[in-house]
Amino acid sequence: MKTRSTFSVPDMSPAIPERFQVLDSWRGIAAVMVVLFHVQIVSNIHDLPLVRAGETFVDFFFVLSGFVIAHAYAGRVNSRQQFVGFVVQRLGRVYPLHAVMLLLYLLFETAKALVPSLGSASDPAFSGSNDISSIVANVLLVQAWGFEDGLTWNTPAWSISGELLSYLLFGVAAVLFGRRLWIAAAIGAVASLAVLLLAAPKGMESTFDFGAVRALYGFCLGVLLHRAVIAGVARTREKLRREPSYPAKLAWTIAEVAAVGCLVEFVRASHQNAAAFAAPLVFAFAINVFAHEGGHVSRLLRWKPFLMAGMLSYSIYMIHMFILLRCLNVGRLADKVLGTAILRPMDGNAAHGLVLDFGNRYAGDLAIVGVLGMIVAISYVTYRVIERPGQQAFRRLAQRLANRGDERPRPVAVIRTA
Repeated sequence: MKTRSTFSVPDMSPAIPERFQVLDSWRGIAAVMVVLFHVQIVSNIHDLPLVRAGETFVDFFFVLSGFVIAHAYAGRVNSRQQFVGFVVQRLGRVYPLHAVMLLLYLLFETAKALVPSLGSASDPAFSGSNDISSIVANVLLVQAWGFEDGLTWNTPAWSISGELLSYLLFGVAAVLFGRRLWIAAAIGAVASLAVLLLAAPKGMESTFDFGAVRALYGFCLGVLLHRAVIAGVARTREKLRREPSYPAKLAWTIAEVAAVGCLVEFVRASHQNAAAFAAPLVFAFAINVFAHEGGHVSRLLRWKPFLMAGMLSYSIYMIHMFILLRCLNVGRLADKVLGTAILRPMDGNAAHGLVLDFGNRYAGDLAIVGVLGMIVAISYVTYRVIERPGQQAFRRLAQRLANRGDERPRPVAVIRTA
C-alpha cells in the first residue's frame, strides 16, 4: 500500500531496507522469552536459567524500538504538523490492541463479580492489580510514569506505557534538535541512567514506578546506535550484496554466533544484579551485528516461522498474560470438579503466586509448548483483526490531519508504509 506523506525522506542506500527482517525475528524471540518467563507451570523449561531471566528481554524491545524509530523517522519530523502525524501513527501501533485487552480484563472482572466461583476468596473482583482506581492510568497508557504503586491490569503493558513516553520525547526532540537529534538522545541516555542508578529502588527491574525511565534509557541508546552505525551497515550490506564471498559470510557467521553467545550468557548472569544496567549496551551490540544480516545465523532467522514470530510479537506480548491467567482459572476449576491438586502455591507460599503442577516435569514441558502454541495462534487472530486494522485506521487519521494542516499546495514524497 502506498500513501502520500508530507514527511521529507532522507536519501538512503538501496542496501538499507525499510524493515530489518532479522531484527524483526529477534523481536519475536524476545517476546517468546518474556512469555516463557511468565508461564507458571512446573517444568524443566520453567527452571532454565535463561528463562528465569527472560524479563530482561523487555530491554531488548526498548533498544530495538529506538533503533527502528530513528531509522524510520529521523529527519522526517521537523514541524508541529509532522509531530502530530508521528504521534498519531505511533498510537496506532500500540493503542488499539492495548484498549481491547484492557476491555477484556474489565469484562472478566465483571464476570467474577457476577460469578464469584470464577475467582477465589483471596482474589475477589476488582481487587489487587485490577483495582478500578487504576483504570484511568491504564486507559491513558501512563501506568509506568510513576502514578501507580504497583503493576495493574494487563501488567506487561507497563512497557508500552514507557515506550509511549519515549515516542513523545523523540518527536519533541526531533522538532527541536533537527539533525542534532543524537545530542538529545545522548542527554536522554545519560540522564535516564543516572535516575535509575540514583533514584530507582529496583534499578533495571523498574516497572510501574521508574518503568518509563528504564524504557527511555534503552530507547535513547537505540537512537544513538542508529546514528553511529547506519552508514557502516549500509556500506557492508552493499558490499555483501555486490561481492558475496565465503570468507565474508564465514566471518559474519562467527560474529553472529559470538553475539548470540554473549547475549545469552550476559542475560543469564546479569539477572537481578548491578550488571543489568549494561543489558541495553549488550543488546545494542547484538542489534548492530544482526542489522548487517551477513551470516548464516541471519539466514536462519529469515526462515518463515521466525519472521512470523516477529510479525506477531506485539500481539504475543500483549495477550499472553491474560491467557496465562485464564489457564490458572482452568486449573482451579479442574481441581474443584475433579478433586485434583493441579493448582498450588509457588514454593509453598501463596504470596509468591500460583503454579500449575501436573506431577511430572516433562508433562509440564508439553503443557508449556501447548500454551505457547495457543498464544501464537490467538496472536495471529488479534494481529489480523485488531492490530493491523488499527494501524491502518490511525494512518488514515494521520493523513487526514496532515492534509488539513496544509496551508498551501507543496510537493510531497511518496513513501511505502508497512
